[in-house]
Formats: sequence, structure tokens, C-alpha cells
Amino acid sequence: MVNQTPDPQSKYELLVDIQKPRLSKQVLCLALTFSTVGALFITRIWIGISTARSAREFVVGEKIENAQITAWLHRARMYAESTKENKNSSRDANIKSTNDYAQDPSGKIMVCYFSISQDMNTSQELNPSHVDPHICTHIIVGFASVVNCSLNLGEYSWVYRQIADLRIQEPNLKVMISAGGINELNAGFPEMVRTHANRKIFIKSVLNITKTFGLDGLDIDWEFPAWNGANSREKIYFIQLLQELKKEFLRSDEKLLLSAAVAAPDSIINQSYNVPEIAKYVDFINLMSYDYHSYVWYYPVTGLNSPLFHRSTEIGFLASLNVNYSANYWISKGMPKEKIVIGIPTYGHSYKLTNPLNHDVQAPAKGIGTLGRHSFVPYYTVCQFLQGGANFKFLNDSLVPYAYQNDEWISYDDINSVIKKAKWIKSNDYRGAMIFSLNCEDWNSTCSKNETFPLIRAIKFAMN
Repeated sequence: MVNQTPDPQSKYELLVDIQKPRLSKQVLCLALTFSTVGALFITRIWIGISTARSAREFVVGEKIENAQITAWLHRARMYAESTKENKNSSRDANIKSTNDYAQDPSGKIMVCYFSISQDMNTSQELNPSHVDPHICTHIIVGFASVVNCSLNLGEYSWVYRQIADLRIQEPNLKVMISAGGINELNAGFPEMVRTHANRKIFIKSVLNITKTFGLDGLDIDWEFPAWNGANSREKIYFIQLLQELKKEFLRSDEKLLLSAAVAAPDSIINQSYNVPEIAKYVDFINLMSYDYHSYVWYYPVTGLNSPLFHRSTEIGFLASLNVNYSANYWISKGMPKEKIVIGIPTYGHSYKLTNPLNHDVQAPAKGIGTLGRHSFVPYYTVCQFLQGGANFKFLNDSLVPYAYQNDEWISYDDINSVIKKAKWIKSNDYRGAMIFSLNCEDWNSTCSKNETFPLIRAIKFAMN
């Protein structure tokens, strides 16, 4: 037998022949891997761009159609973004709540927002003539825009005048104007607050308008300074604006009031506000303690719009999404409780259930409900929903109800829940209640005949 030893060249060729297919497979695997990852990455970017584009398109289109709904939806999205960024972080859900009873419950204020709709001349919208001037201590009319650093009433200046005229029937009523809404998304507040000269122009326009229409003050509804990628110095500019406004208000003969509508989630509070400085200049803050939960695609489950307390099953950041936590967080940051007015919504949020048989809180949802507009459901529509046979459940831990029928699910406030909130406001000695809004209340006696604004009347009775 002859030994056949391959020469070095043939050995090399044999090795190359063996490695070539292996190398090809490796390259192919790597190519497939990178292609898959790249496709996922591009898809994610596309989804993000599409979502952002749809949001921008909605804002632009809806600004013409109904700026009121756009502003509400913007706030709900900002609240949802704060939840998205913080849902896995830990929180002390048991921030200490004061249980001392109010020494002067008769001194509580009722601040009611009146939102100017694009359809003011239709019978389906609340008009100034429909407003009971005796149920609120303050009516804040909004929303005026900030255009070229000046306060702009738009084409509905007559609404401000007619609301101001309600003081003929109720001389103690205070009527204020709110600056904000959708305008602060673009060049409104961010541009105006940037320099002292711009702020001076704005303040002068405010003084002119309050004097012309006989208004009692200004409410700043900037949602939100320095938040979500905005200029971090807006937090400072906001304080400078309040300081300069207060200085000029004290100089004027009208004794004008200054308030601010402020966020409820603690992540926005931390990033947007210097609370002790705000407390120096405002007469009170209107805490927007609602929109804690609304449908979003990345958290597709039902949630409560304005729970008074967290549910027993909620932990971490989710346990902070309630009225009690938000109010006490503002106190912990330096806002005196006698300057905190607690927001109570007269609307709910709707969801479309994935499975109608699963209708609890945090049940899977596939979108917003059909009732209302863009998930915002006025109280009178909720009453019609219940009158049509919808089921109802009241949560004894969060002290708010929800209703459902088939795949429609709505979180809202009713007479029972607002009374409990009013008693909580009274027992903890907060300044009062803020109602958002008169427009979404049952102003036309849908819920019960011969009774208008039943939620506000119940709050006022329970609180005072």
C-alpha cells in the first residue's frame, strides 16, 4: 500500500474548499440579521414619524375645526407621555395627606371654566345666556391666544362681554380670561416669554383687555413650560412672566387676580415648575387633576379619568395618577394648600373594549369609544348612555364610577363622586374646586328634568 500525502498546495485548496461554503453561510446569516434589525428599526422610526405626523396634522386641521378639543387632546397626550416615561419608576404613593378640617368652609371658591366653541351659535352648544351666574364664584373664559406677543380674543370677543355681564345678576361673581389652549404649541407663550420686551408687550395687552371688558383677572394656561423637549429656560421665563404680571396688577386700580392652570403628573411638575416661586405671585393655581388615563396605542387598556385615590392594585408610578397624590405633591414642592384649587372634570374618557366580556379597569382596549369627540364625553352624553341601558360600577377605592355597554367603556364623574371630592377638598382645607368645564356639564337638563348643572350644584352644596 502506498501512502499518499497531500502536498501543501492541495491541503490549502482542500481547506479553502471547506471554508468557502461556511463563510458564505456566515455572511448570509449576518446579512439576514442586519436586514431584520434594520427593517425593525426603520419600521419603528416610520411608526414614530407617522404618529407624530398624524398628531401634527390633527393639531393643524383641528385648530381650524375646534381648537377647544385640540387643546384638551394635547393635554391628554402630554399626560400620557409622562406616564409612558415613568410607568416603571417607583413612587411613594402614600404622600401624607392632611386631615385637618377647614376652619372656614364658607370661604371655598368655585372656579368654573367656560370654553369658547367654534359652534357658539348653535343650540347644541352652551351660550353665555344659559349660564347660571350664582353657582360659581369665578368664571374663567378661554381660550385667548398669544399672537405676536399680545393677548388675542379672536372673533368671539362678544362672549367675554356677555359672561362679564352676568355680574349684573351676581355682583360677587369674578370673571377672568384664560390665555393658552392650543396656541402655546407653536409661537405663543414660548416666543412671548423669551425677552423682557416681549413680556412687556403681552402685559400691556392684558391690561388693555381686562379694562376694556371689565374683567377681574388673568389665568395662564401654558401646557407646559420646558416640557417634552422644549427650551429648559422656559421654566425661568414662566416665573419672570408671573412676577412682572403681578407687579403690574398690583399697580392697577382694578385689583386684578392672577391664576395659573397647572399639570397634575409629578414628572411634569418637576420639569416645568419652580413651585415656591409660582406661589409668590399667583392668587391660586387651578390643578388640572384629570386626564390621568385616556386611550393611547402603547398602553391599550382602560383607565380612570380622574380618580380621587389610587386603586389597591396600583403600584409605582401608576399609584401616583390620582387627585390626592397630585395635590399633596404640589404641597410637598412648596405650594400652600390655601392656594390650590382642585380640578374636577365634567367629562369622561371613552374606550373601545377588545373583548366586551372583559370590562374591568385595565381591560384590553383597541381604541377610543364612539361617544363624544376624540374620547372626550360630556356628562350629559354619559347620562344618555346610562339611560340607554349601559351598566354602571362605582369603585370604592378610587371613589369614581365607570359605565360600559357592549364594547363601549367610559370613565367619568357622577353626583356621588363629585360630592366625595368636594368633602375631601373641604376636610383637607384646599382653596376650593375648579370645574372643567361648564360646557360639558348637563346645562340642558338631560340627566334629570328641571335641573341644570347638577354636578356643580352638588359640589357647591357639599363643599359649603
